[in-house]
Amino acid sequence: MVSDLRIYVVIGLFMIICISLLIFNFTVIGYARGEHARAAHRIEKWKNLLYKQTVMMDGAGARASKHERFLLRKLVNAENLIVYAQALQYLKSEFPEAYNEYVHRSFDTFQKLAVLYGRKPRVERTCYADFIGTFPEVAGDTHGELVNVLISYIDDSNIHCRMKVFRALCSIGTIQGVVHVLQLIHDRSLFMHSQLLAKELSNFNGDQELLGERLWDESRSWNDNLTVSVIQFITRVSNRYGERFLPILRDASANTEVCIAIVRYYREHIYEPAIPILIEFITKPIDMNLAVEAKSALALYPVSDIATAESEHALSSSGRYTRSPQHPDSPLLAI
Repeated sequence: MVSDLRIYVVIGLFMIICISLLIFNFTVIGYARGEHARAAHRIEKWKNLLYKQTVMMDGAGARASKHERFLLRKLVNAENLIVYAQALQYLKSEFPEAYNEYVHRSFDTFQKLAVLYGRKPRVERTCYADFIGTFPEVAGDTHGELVNVLISYIDDSNIHCRMKVFRALCSIGTIQGVVHVLQLIHDRSLFMHSQLLAKELSNFNGDQELLGERLWDESRSWNDNLTVSVIQFITRVSNRYGERFLPILRDASANTEVCIAIVRYYREHIYEPAIPILIEFITKPIDMNLAVEAKSALALYPVSDIATAESEHALSSSGRYTRSPQHPDSPLLAI
């Protein structure tokens, strides 16, 4: 009898737990749907507000001033900024002329918001930097003060915040701002992945050739990681650096990763005077990863049969293979 009672108790507890989980799941689903509906409603309100504001722009100085005060009061909240960004994206895609006029008349507002967000924690600074990166037009043509405020976000930042600031500066198209941030990264020994930097640089909204020239001039005093990112960016945008890169490959003290980046440049942009040094990397390998990259580049060059045979000999063996300890994911290499 007692045993049966215990079984009923266990079954009852199990049913209570199951019912509780069902109630919890339905509550979460209902709350999520409600939040989605509320967010959609807020976006619609912002869309209507922006539309009315753009329609009433001409000759409405008082209204514009009221709108600015409203934005400064509401958009200091990052959640409101995110909703506002979605409404602004709608205005940009559906009414581009109205969008351009709106942001042109709102430069001061966005600059004031940048200053206000500069006093906030890094997460909120990251949010505003991302907003500027999405809508670089809000910076205006001069954009000097806004750029300086964005650069100040680097202080007490994490890697995510730094990347969003860097993306924003590339979207604005300010060469001086981009160089300034990279110089800060070097001076403070901050980490930024070279490939991510090169990717953002390739989205630079301006003269990329001129940017490449400036970055290459500055990179000679930067750390090797930043130099690699500059070379990767140049590889994407220019074929004019073959002669300038060659002395670095001939420098025995040059960093291996920098040399690999340059060899990949010669794979993308044919430069025949580089053939002898590429062959030397294969026949007298100082680093197996560098030798593999050199062989990959030479496959695109008119190399003689003898050189090809030497290359094959240098990278072939009787069956022993290894991976570089610095690059465990690299292909198996003969030794």
